[in-house]
Amino acid sequence: MKNSNGLTVVIASAAHRAHYVEWFKTALRTEGIHGEVIAFEYRDTAPTLSLADRGVVMPAYNSPEYREEVLNWVRRESPDLFVSVNDYELQVLAGGLAEELRRGGCTVAALDADAQNIVLDKHLMAARLRDRGLPTPATWLGSEADMAQATNSGGSFIVKHRFGSGSDGLRIATGEALQEMIIESAKTARDAGGRPTTHGEDAVIIQTHLPGTEFGVDGVFALDGTGRLNGALARRKDRMRGGDTDVATTVAAKGFTQALAELGDLLKPVGPIDVDFKEDTEGSPQIIDINPRFGGGYPFCHLAGANVPAYLVRELAGLADAPSLLDYEVGVTTARRDEFSVLRR
Repeated sequence: MKNSNGLTVVIASAAHRAHYVEWFKTALRTEGIHGEVIAFEYRDTAPTLSLADRGVVMPAYNSPEYREEVLNWVRRESPDLFVSVNDYELQVLAGGLAEELRRGGCTVAALDADAQNIVLDKHLMAARLRDRGLPTPATWLGSEADMAQATNSGGSFIVKHRFGSGSDGLRIATGEALQEMIIESAKTARDAGGRPTTHGEDAVIIQTHLPGTEFGVDGVFALDGTGRLNGALARRKDRMRGGDTDVATTVAAKGFTQALAELGDLLKPVGPIDVDFKEDTEGSPQIIDINPRFGGGYPFCHLAGANVPAYLVRELAGLADAPSLLDYEVGVTTARRDEFSVLRR
């Protein structure tokens, strides 16, 4: 542990994700590790700022001041772990900032530039997964609608943003309505930096529509950047709300671990990543999305007994491996809920 004041964990773009702040604070306490959890946010009304041991108002990831402010703060404070839960901030980190932070001794839960580009560009991701022999639905650019229809004649399609986060721009279309759905989805598409794009139809992708059950799976990878898979947590998505999982039931992760191990070799993740799978007509799970961060579905497994924050702080502190922290009860159904926090009096 390099920091004489204890272990310091930064959760960036913390926003309303108070549970991560609370769970990391609890993890330090229960594992007997002296330290603090710091929340970064650009809005001074974010609830996580008051719930963290320290809240820091930081420029937004897309502002000109962001990079220098983060670098100066990290050089001054020497945190041990930097975690972001914002997809677009992860792109900034992967663009060289993460490496600068690592040179100062901070572990950053982010991919390198090449790996980040793979998960960011859903068209490229599908190609790389196929190269690895990993299961993923057939994928085309929006401009390749004719090719998609010729290949999947009479079938239905998913249309979504090529560089989107989660279910951005999601449409389901049959052959006749495909072109219309592409145009509609492209109207709200953004580029790799989260800005409005002029790429037109190629700002969206087309995929064969998989009819089966959808699963969210967390791969927990070593913090040393080797891509070693330490554990996996899985849940069935029972109901969605606004693009997020609203109700989920924990399931055994055994059927997903081989694919996660292959992703570890391909991407070399640091810490947790969130992978979405959906079953095809034969019940075989296909990879449909990869988020290189704590995913929105992790809480469903945490409430079933897993404790990834505790696992990570133990690894940071150099304590003995505790694989039981990644165990959880199968068959636990949990629903998302809203809470409120007093910010100031």
